[in-house]
Amino acid sequence: MYLRSSGFPLLIALALSGGGPALSAGAPPAVTPFKFAWPVPSRVGITERVVSERETVTLKYDAVLTARKAGTGFELHFENLQQVEPDGRKDTADTKALVATFTKPTLVLSATGALTGLDEVDPALGRAVTVLEPAPEARESLRSRWDTPLFQTLLRDRAEDTWNAWVQTWSGVALAPGQERTQTVRIRHPNGPLEQRSTLHHRGAVAGTPGAVRLEWETALDGASYRQVIARSRELRCNTALVRNPSDPCAAEVLESASNMTTVELVTEPDTLRPRSVRTERTEAFTVKGQPPVLRRETRTFDFEWPRKAKRTTPR
Repeated sequence: MYLRSSGFPLLIALALSGGGPALSAGAPPAVTPFKFAWPVPSRVGITERVVSERETVTLKYDAVLTARKAGTGFELHFENLQQVEPDGRKDTADTKALVATFTKPTLVLSATGALTGLDEVDPALGRAVTVLEPAPEARESLRSRWDTPLFQTLLRDRAEDTWNAWVQTWSGVALAPGQERTQTVRIRHPNGPLEQRSTLHHRGAVAGTPGAVRLEWETALDGASYRQVIARSRELRCNTALVRNPSDPCAAEVLESASNMTTVELVTEPDTLRPRSVRTERTEAFTVKGQPPVLRRETRTFDFEWPRKAKRTTPR
């Protein structure tokens, strides 16, 4: 079972409720909101490491932010993609997950840092296949296997997950060191409505890293409504499997529990939201009646190497 991480833009919000910052008695202090203000143009080197049952791999690439040639906003391009370690074709059981990790389409961003779309998906898939498959004659086969609408949906989900963790969750948020904010969002899933709990924490300055703060973000999907949505999703997938194999045992399964938890730890500059490091962990758990509980965990870390004397300009 795969369910994308539960960032705010990934599902459609219907209503928002919940508490504001957890403050002591008295009027809250004035707080300057976090602002997306990467230098434009700018380039940052990124090292990404993924550890899960589907893939274990490290890759490096550059992210290049430029102003859009037409219209407002920005584009974030990914260049110089390379695999560091290990040989992913031998160390992963899921080629689809590996290709999705290596496919880095251009992100289209608003002036405030909101992800508004993806661009150059096909060239990005081609670059990923070139890195992963050394044999030119095998690349087209690998590419055609995953060049499908469902795979492109996975790429969009992955891009949203990543940009949420790097920037978007915090753009415009006003939170002082030591404060936290908890909120509940009603969201619309193709197989039913859900409620997602989310908590933002401002942990304060980072020792030894001048100008940086540590921010944390936790989200949770669980309870009866989430179990029903996942049960329906598994049922639809089972119906497809039964067409191929009428004796598939999935037809008799009963889903007893399900949950999806995501945590993000971000070290960033509060006045620009230029990240220094990011760590995400997604944990999926479910229990099918008569079977042992299933726990799936994926961690992703991103380390950013910004030029020491990057010229700062505030996007208009």
